[in-house]
Amino acid sequence: MKFRSLFGNPKITFTVDGKPPQKSEWSGDNASLVIKLRKAALKARKESGREKCIESPVKLNLVVCAPNLDDRYYVQSGNDDEKRYVGDLDSLVAGVCDYLSKAPEKPGRNNFFPSVLFDKEPEIGPTVSIIIDDDSQIKMIHAEKIISDKLSYIVEIELLDS
Repeated sequence: MKFRSLFGNPKITFTVDGKPPQKSEWSGDNASLVIKLRKAALKARKESGREKCIESPVKLNLVVCAPNLDDRYYVQSGNDDEKRYVGDLDSLVAGVCDYLSKAPEKPGRNNFFPSVLFDKEPEIGPTVSIIIDDDSQIKMIHAEKIISDKLSYIVEIELLDS
């Protein structure tokens, strides 16, 4: 009997306050969201005892918690209004997938133009794999949006038997 089968596959789980970043936007307003995600992911990886990123197949579980899941036309009082529409789940999933690994190597490829904010954060810079080496390692995804008073999201990376 395999050890993993007896106790379940190893997992790395973390929660991030705020909205998940959208796909392929390493600059602009999205950069601060990417930095929050990558900092939380790196911390969780290190706390799990892993010094390097995972290089085997994984499953991604994502739960987006938000007060406004449906009303795209809600009139918000400002950019920091937590009741603003959280966005489309597919775009949020794609963003989380993109930012757990490293960015494309060449600026401009896949809309990759990194923010200068990453210059101050070399540990989580775009050229660094944070939890997984490449998002093609994600073989399964489970994602959902749930109603919550607070805007946040939970990411769980589960190692799969290869």
